[in-house]
Amino acid sequence: MITRRSAALAALAVAAATLTAPSAHAADTPDTSAPVAAASITRAEVLARTKFWFDRQVPYSQKRTAPDPQGRGYRTDSSGYASMVLKLPAPGRNTQGLADPAITQKITKDQLQVGDLLLNKTRHVVIFAGWANAAKTKYWTYEQTPPKVQNRIAPYPYYPNNGKFEPYRYRFIK
Repeated sequence: MITRRSAALAALAVAAATLTAPSAHAADTPDTSAPVAAASITRAEVLARTKFWFDRQVPYSQKRTAPDPQGRGYRTDSSGYASMVLKLPAPGRNTQGLADPAITQKITKDQLQVGDLLLNKTRHVVIFAGWANAAKTKYWTYEQTPPKVQNRIAPYPYYPNNGKFEPYRYRFIK
């Protein structure tokens, strides 16, 4: 016999499951689920979207999602954040998927502009937000890293002992 209490607990469990949504998504797992995005975006839109999660202090997680300005849920890890910022299909690509030549292209350090990415294909991605010094040895970045979205100055190309980071540009940025 099902009691009101057990029915209520079952309903709460279903509701909780829908709040924490996506399946496990390892940063180094090949990403074949998200189709190529053809939507263009301006650098001003990219910057506004970086600030959307920053202003809300979205916590880092590889298992949870958070909404973009349109309410679509993206993973709250670094590649999910970059995917949200670029308006790629939710829940977002992984770091390896962000290096897909159909979506991004490698660029040089001198070509970096606000909204470009610094990417380590197996580890982490950050959004370039401008140079912090004239020598171009430090830059402002937005990144989703524990405990929450950060806006800070990083050494170029990224902190030591984090592997090789390379600059990339989203092919549909205006």
